[in-house]
Amino acid sequence: MTKKNNRKQIIKKVADRLKKMLKTEGSNWKKNSIWEASDFSLPMNANTKKAYSGFNVFNLLFEKQEKNYDNNEWGTFRMWNKMGYRIKANEKATYIFYNDKFTVEDKNKVDEFGNPKKRQIWYLKPHAVYNANQVEGYEVKKPKLPNKAKSVEVADEYIKNANPTIKFGGDRAYFSPNFDYIQMPTKESFYGTEEYYGVLLHELVHWTGHKDRLNRDFSGQFGSDAYAIEELVAETGSAILSAILGISQTVRSDHAKYINNWINQLDDKPEQVIKAINKSSKAVDFLDELQKKGEKKKVA
Repeated sequence: MTKKNNRKQIIKKVADRLKKMLKTEGSNWKKNSIWEASDFSLPMNANTKKAYSGFNVFNLLFEKQEKNYDNNEWGTFRMWNKMGYRIKANEKATYIFYNDKFTVEDKNKVDEFGNPKKRQIWYLKPHAVYNANQVEGYEVKKPKLPNKAKSVEVADEYIKNANPTIKFGGDRAYFSPNFDYIQMPTKESFYGTEEYYGVLLHELVHWTGHKDRLNRDFSGQFGSDAYAIEELVAETGSAILSAILGISQTVRSDHAKYINNWINQLDDKPEQVIKAINKSSKAVDFLDELQKKGEKKKVA
């Protein structure tokens, strides 16, 4: 199997799993057991304890669910060996992607000596990883389930550190890219606290796409593929944020209309959907960086 085919097969496998979940769960897809089983933590490197991002999050959550693993810790064969552990006999790896780059010559551009200029191209390189359940002798420390009241405090602090402009009132939630603010109904308008935060985190991910931040495409009209993809960015991003902050996953009933579009795109352009998931991860990374700036302001 060539690396190119391997890459396509890895993407197709995750796209098929996501498509199956959307077809089975419909607008309730965020209530799927991949999130319930996440123990409010994302898949992470067992050595560094750093969470994986983007495509790898969904890939590893699906794999954990399918194989009934009881933890979210992963590592390469070499990493487990360096930590002093061995992979159990006959265990099969799961493939994730790392960003890598290679150098090529650009024949259309030359330097002062007439030689072709060199440029670097980034690409996704597959790497094999194993779950902690596939390793002999490694004990996983189970994370404590979050205190719900504490989770609300953490979520409030997280949103405050991002420092978006939020206006309250009316019966609609949306982000205005032209005027750069989030519009939210009052908290009392929601059925529960978790529904409120689920919607607000969704709009917060939209907020990261403003031209002065991550500059995502908001030009798509309602009902278009581009519009539906941006909604997928916000929904997958809010799902990841909810897992990080300890907020239970909530369902947006108004997103039922996007399900068929997402399914069709998974059939026709699976890589576009994977790119949307990666964009949602970049949004989370962007918000995480703002947390650091918010903490510095408090110290100052």
